[in-house]
Amino acid sequence: MKLKTQPCLLSILIGLAFLVGAVLSGTNPAGAAGETAVVAGSSVNVRNGPGTNYGVIAQANLGDQLTVLGQSIDWYNVSLSNGGQGWVAGWLVDIQQPRADSAGAGQVAVLNGNGINVREGPGTSYGVITQGGSGERFPVLESSGDWVKIQLSSGTGWVAGWLVSLETAQPAASQPAAAGPAPSTAVGGSKVAVVSGSVVNVRSGPGTSNAVVGTVTQGNSLPVLSQSSDWLQVSLPTGGNGWVAGWLVALKDVVSAPTQPATGQTGGSEVSRGRDRPDDSGDSDDDNDSDDSDTGKVLSMNVQKTASDQTTFTIKTDTPVSYNSFFLSNPDRLVVDIEGVSPGDLPQTKDVSSKTVSKVRSGHFQKNPDVTRLVFELCSGVQYEVSLSSNNKTLTVDTYIPKLDGAYKNKIIVLDPGHGGPDPGAIGTSGIQEKAVTLDIAKRVSKLLEAQEAKVIMARSADTDVSLAARTDIANKNKADIFVSIHINAHTDPSIGGTTSYIYSGTGSSSEAPRLQESNKLARSIQTEMVKSLGLRDIGVKQANFAVLRTSNMPAVLLELAFISNQAEEKLLKTDSFKNKAAEAIVKGIGTYFAQKRTA
Repeated sequence: MKLKTQPCLLSILIGLAFLVGAVLSGTNPAGAAGETAVVAGSSVNVRNGPGTNYGVIAQANLGDQLTVLGQSIDWYNVSLSNGGQGWVAGWLVDIQQPRADSAGAGQVAVLNGNGINVREGPGTSYGVITQGGSGERFPVLESSGDWVKIQLSSGTGWVAGWLVSLETAQPAASQPAAAGPAPSTAVGGSKVAVVSGSVVNVRSGPGTSNAVVGTVTQGNSLPVLSQSSDWLQVSLPTGGNGWVAGWLVALKDVVSAPTQPATGQTGGSEVSRGRDRPDDSGDSDDDNDSDDSDTGKVLSMNVQKTASDQTTFTIKTDTPVSYNSFFLSNPDRLVVDIEGVSPGDLPQTKDVSSKTVSKVRSGHFQKNPDVTRLVFELCSGVQYEVSLSSNNKTLTVDTYIPKLDGAYKNKIIVLDPGHGGPDPGAIGTSGIQEKAVTLDIAKRVSKLLEAQEAKVIMARSADTDVSLAARTDIANKNKADIFVSIHINAHTDPSIGGTTSYIYSGTGSSSEAPRLQESNKLARSIQTEMVKSLGLRDIGVKQANFAVLRTSNMPAVLLELAFISNQAEEKLLKTDSFKNKAAEAIVKGIGTYFAQKRTA
């Protein structure tokens, strides 16, 4: 009996020794409390103590956000979604500091129903700590995806964004212009900046050295007042003004009846150091029952299911609208924010139970201006397409499962691994070079495509110097069906990360419109799969005047898989797991594109 109790006694002594050691060494087990550990590895062990000699009690996946309870040297004690806690290695996570500026500064969340769950974290996998009733108001602290963190009477909690309305608590004073000599260019109110980051800091001047004066959330449309380098001065919903980073917003022209471009396709000022430089050479409207209120509303949402694994949603509004859409994973969800209308009589939850969508949730996501948020819970393997009618009053969301069997057969595909030879492309802090990563991934893509009976031509198959013109000449002479250029992004700000796809911005000529339209479809298909598979920030599909996109005669895309300048993403780029996921996602996206053309 005595022998059986010794391990327990030993565990107690070890625990006491750890606590005493922490005190003597100046390490406070709770010293890191309030921080968030974002998992940077694809699968990270969670242990019952701060070291590899402790047992593994769980695993965390890439992108998981874990609340930090304490720290011991290079290990972090974190809270788990099941209510327990454990330890993770500091070199396998990115630590985000608690924000001194509330991410929802000046906003309150108003609950839109009774019995709304308030959870420990941003997701339904977290435990419920309390419930709230309709009309209850809570200060907003921050947001994560489509979840909002609120201040409770004691402590904090998270609520689903589609179950609350965000309102401005009080007007904020106008912010002073930035100090310093950096010149700014007046924009004259001709453009708006649509926030693409989930929560974006507003600063008193153009640069991260300036003080944070507030925040704006994804989907906010902000009139642009002026520009200084990569920073934009914008008018805020609260009545003041401030500066936002140009790479965290999308620029749109202000027109009397705005048409909705493809999500993320803008001429925004995101800085990329990891891609080739450009060279220097109908729908009728029968809805006449708009009310006399100052704001528009959603009139109806029709659901049409087909036997071909497709479900189409038609949303009608009583006023012209614009929209923003983005994808969230784990679980797969399509989020569509309809800007300019309230939900009207839409149900908060609509069961669909089709082969593509299980249910749709709706909510009054924002007021002044109104934003209605729709969240489509997608089934596995589903693709989607969002479009707006010519009168901007009918939004169509098509969800479908592509049939890929035979989609690749005999297709001629040119793969272009970016850079090469004396041009290394972007270089990570560890010395990893973009040209090596792009060639490695392109070879993996080639093998997968050839296994599907596609004919693959490599613009370069070794570490050689190939000019931009030569790359597209190969595609044009071989009459390729598509051209796919593979790159790794970089940014002067190491905190920036995510996945982007580019298509040619075009000259406005009607003759090039069909190619650009097909390029957009190809980019959207690949982007969707990359975001699902890689789990990185969805920056979206953008337009650019890159030489390889401009000079190709067929549908062409340039993919920026991740940021080599971001420490966490650089680590991923060095792993076979990430490279395989990237290759598989590109191949699946290509197959989806060809399957669409076959059934169109």
